[in-house]
Amino acid sequence: MTDAPTLSQLELRVLDLVRDEVLQTPPGFSVSSDLFEAGLDSMAIMQLLLLLEEHYSVAIPVASVSRANFKTAQTIAALLVAQGYVVSEGGPETAEAPAPVIAAAPVAVISEPAKPEAKFDRLPLRDCDFFTHAFDEMLRQAGQGGHIARSFIELDKAPDVQAIKALLLELPNRFPFPILTAQLKKPSFFSLPIWVPATNPRPVELHLWSEESSAGLLLTHGAEKFQDAQTKLDDIINTSLPQYDDGWMNVRFDLVEKADGNFVFVFSWSHLIMDGIGAEFFLLEINRLLGGSSAPVPAFDLTDLQDQRGWGERWKTAKVMPAFFDTVMKKPFEALGSSKLSSGRAHFQVITLTEEQSAEAARRSAEISGPLINMPFHLACAMRAHQRVFTHRGQKPESLMCCIPIQVRRKGTRGPLFQNHLTMFFCNLLAEDLTTLDSAAQSLHKQHTRFIKDKIGDAFRDLMWLMRPMPPSLHMHFINWHMKGKFSSFYHSNTGVFAPELKQFAGAQVTNAYHVPSFSDPPGTGVFTNEKNGRLVLTLCWREGTMTDEERAIFVDQLKADLGVA
Repeated sequence: MTDAPTLSQLELRVLDLVRDEVLQTPPGFSVSSDLFEAGLDSMAIMQLLLLLEEHYSVAIPVASVSRANFKTAQTIAALLVAQGYVVSEGGPETAEAPAPVIAAAPVAVISEPAKPEAKFDRLPLRDCDFFTHAFDEMLRQAGQGGHIARSFIELDKAPDVQAIKALLLELPNRFPFPILTAQLKKPSFFSLPIWVPATNPRPVELHLWSEESSAGLLLTHGAEKFQDAQTKLDDIINTSLPQYDDGWMNVRFDLVEKADGNFVFVFSWSHLIMDGIGAEFFLLEINRLLGGSSAPVPAFDLTDLQDQRGWGERWKTAKVMPAFFDTVMKKPFEALGSSKLSSGRAHFQVITLTEEQSAEAARRSAEISGPLINMPFHLACAMRAHQRVFTHRGQKPESLMCCIPIQVRRKGTRGPLFQNHLTMFFCNLLAEDLTTLDSAAQSLHKQHTRFIKDKIGDAFRDLMWLMRPMPPSLHMHFINWHMKGKFSSFYHSNTGVFAPELKQFAGAQVTNAYHVPSFSDPPGTGVFTNEKNGRLVLTLCWREGTMTDEERAIFVDQLKADLGVA
């Protein structure tokens, strides 16, 4: 083949493909640079696999999707050749040229006047923000507190309370942090809502709590006593963020002193201003401002404003979504919670595996989904745990359905902090798919492959763009109509390693970290996973009345059994 590239040319082409479609690579990144250090994760690998098949007509078997084979552009090129892609023999004139040094474009830099500068003035919403706005209003009206999530950092000792208090006191006055007390407003009846600064910005709240049988170190800082740590943490996740007429409280901070000598720092945040990865970036930025050693994190990404496509072009992409919803909804799905919105109290349970157990779960995931693609495995485990509770109840739902947030940030980007950068992956499993863990994971893997290949995520985002003018109540009515009112069988997300740079916080060692995302009833339950300090962390959430203690024990037993750590 005279037009076949040399191996070195193939390496450069693979690097260009990764750089253009998958990763935000740093300056000087070459064919021998480590892709995992640049941010390659399981979701990015799924995307890359399909791109390699599309560009080089080579299907890479799951067994070959290893860290060694995907470490660099060089190893990926070698894998393509090993799988049958033909290259030509290159002489001296075709020897490898050094990869061009292309400076990574800063995430938040776009042409003026779109980017907020030294003064926070106004901020437009991203496409998916309009859905979160509608969802937030629906939850507030139902007495479920709003679309609010929490990020937990467990510490080995008391952090520097005085430094945290001082920083939080001045934070809303620093660019870009006035968004912490900003509010959504519509300049006119027909315009879209935008973020504007509060007319009366209130101080960001830090609440201190000390368990009665603890050493009481926080009492000198004005902490209130409490009796039981888990009850207090449940109280925190059931506390809403108020929205005043002259400004909203979009964040809240709690520091809890436990009887065992450990401390828990809880960051509560409105999903209107950030997502889970943004929350991790925020905590990194707070730690940096407290004296931690890390680079600044950009605040905003307004590149969406550069997308000048009109309604017609957007609809060409978005029109596949209604048909896709219909396909997903062919079989009725069930949820453990109530069929209508209720105001039951939220609870959560954290299961942190040991390093040995985490390694065993990773080994089992590798056997089923490949060593680098873990989303289908963890989602299948969550599906089967729910199915086990249904079986205990004597119920046989035809299917279970789950909608999973998918990050649309370029992998490897640092930031931005604020605004949601998400699309949604919708999947369902029939009863026969759930009989074995392998069949469940394989079905989910195929569905996720189709999701990426058919660009369903792009279609969902454009559909959200088209729905922007809808009032929130009408927006949710549309979603309810398509999803039969239940939204999902449960909520799930896997956010990977929780802020890898965050090893210390305000002078204390970080021993664990996890998210407790916002979740509603229906469906009433959620299973969320992440990693921290080499350990897998599972967070089970449920609303009051969704599961009995016996059913929760059955759920956890099944989850651990499928993970291989029972």
